[in-house]
Amino acid sequence: MNRPHVSINMAMTADGKITSRQREYPDFTSPRDKTTMDRIRAESDAVLVGAGTLRADDPPLTVRDPEMRAYRRSLGKAEGLWNVVLTRSAAIDPASRFFHDPSTAGRIVVTVEDAPPARLEALRKVAEVWKVGRGDVDVAALLSRLREHGVERLLVEGGGETNWPFVRDDLVDEIYVTIAPALLGGRDAPTLLEGAGFPMAGRRRLRLAGFERDGDELYCRYTVVR
Repeated sequence: MNRPHVSINMAMTADGKITSRQREYPDFTSPRDKTTMDRIRAESDAVLVGAGTLRADDPPLTVRDPEMRAYRRSLGKAEGLWNVVLTRSAAIDPASRFFHDPSTAGRIVVTVEDAPPARLEALRKVAEVWKVGRGDVDVAALLSRLREHGVERLLVEGGGETNWPFVRDDLVDEIYVTIAPALLGGRDAPTLLEGAGFPMAGRRRLRLAGFERDGDELYCRYTVVR
């Protein structure tokens, strides 16, 4: 397989929303969820988000929990992960935290051939810039290049539009989902998987490979059935 093992990790409310329609910080999970996220990151070589997630939250894409950092070291992995962001427009602020966290292994901006050159020039000062595809990022080609770059395990952390092409092109191996005891509603509130969607006959099938309950939260691990 000429690509990394690909996992998606997302938290959602019981009605399937990953944030509100106002795109606020998703403050609906417990500290246990943050530890679980750190464990999954600790097992990965790179973590990938979409530009919308970066613009909305600018989250630290590192392993923050000390125990999980020790766990990562026990796996023989480098201290930091590669941080990857997908953007067709390259409309990202070079001053954002994403580009200046010293604890990462490095930063990669993945964009397209027709991205605005002036924006790319600014981003090249703070990250590697990869052009992969025209119009839309070619995720299969991206995964092949990441594998050549030494990434054996890639963690995709959304949002839903970013998750979609990986699922659409059958490039995901497992999905971690935290289900929080909350409801948000909103027809415009984003979900774990956006994009064009599948017809019923084309739906992706999953197998429940692991399940835990902690209080009122549920932690599910699914593998993709092929």
